[in-house]
Amino acid sequence: MAKKKVNRKKALKREWARLKKAGRERLEQVVDVAETVVDKAVEQVKEVVADLKGQAAASLEEFQALPELEGIPASRLETFYQAGIKSVTDFAAWTEKDLLALKGIGAATLKQLKEKGIALKD
Repeated sequence: MAKKKVNRKKALKREWARLKKAGRERLEQVVDVAETVVDKAVEQVKEVVADLKGQAAASLEEFQALPELEGIPASRLETFYQAGIKSVTDFAAWTEKDLLALKGIGAATLKQLKEKGIALKD
């Protein structure tokens, strides 16, 4: 009779170990899936943010109200808008030389843009 208890005890220990191992493996699978889902969600959020930043302002007033352009005179912003620059990301398609060719745009305006972190084409 003692032998049955020992075998039963061993069987229970083995079963417990198997369940723990299966649980760890399942947990690792869940973590992998969760990481994948989170990575995809982060990418989608980055795309939405980039789209929002890159969206062209519907009007001159909206363009002038962009927080990235705060402090730049309205007349300069109107010049940019009329030249086709309707969002902060549009500046990346323009070189300093191109911007300096616009009426009323000078080195001081370019300096302001650079100080605000607006990237221009090299």
